[in-house]
Amino acid sequence: MEEQLNVLNNISLESGLKMHKEKTKYMNNFESNKDITIDKEKIEKVETYLKDTTKEEAKCRIRAGWSCFGRNREIFLDDKMPISLKRQVYDQCVLPTMTYGCQTWSLTQATTQKLRVAQRAMERKLIGIKLADRVKCSETRKRTQIQDIVDFVAKQKWKWAEHVARLKDNRWTLRVTEWQPRNGKRSRGRQARR
Repeated sequence: MEEQLNVLNNISLESGLKMHKEKTKYMNNFESNKDITIDKEKIEKVETYLKDTTKEEAKCRIRAGWSCFGRNREIFLDDKMPISLKRQVYDQCVLPTMTYGCQTWSLTQATTQKLRVAQRAMERKLIGIKLADRVKCSETRKRTQIQDIVDFVAKQKWKWAEHVARLKDNRWTLRVTEWQPRNGKRSRGRQARR
């Protein structure tokens, strides 16, 4: 990696560009204790890519999901209420609340685990069992038949990717925001009054 950065630095110097050593940072997906240097200056190693806030966003969404769950507790905690109605309310209220904005998340194993744990806890509350009852997650999923949150997030991400792929560059919104007059120059001074 250091060799590649030095090659990039040399090529940019040849074309008249200078690499700013303080702004240049790197991250890697393997553990390495070796420091990377360019022109004998140490480059800073970072752990997140451009202020990746997916972890905090997922925590916030989980809290919002629990809040929504609490607002509908009369339905969810009622033993006489059929599970089909509980599932419908969960899928229409709680799941979208927990996954709002998930199309742009870069999911990690830790984030998916947090989402799954929260959903499983809600499922146990729906059917009235406790963690101490030692009922398998697959068994609770069979009873509730609630859509898995990680699968739902993956579907949402694919839908968003399809939407972006269908976008055309001749959209009127893009043309209006990026429009610049091409013909002539603006006359000097203030506009004439009408």
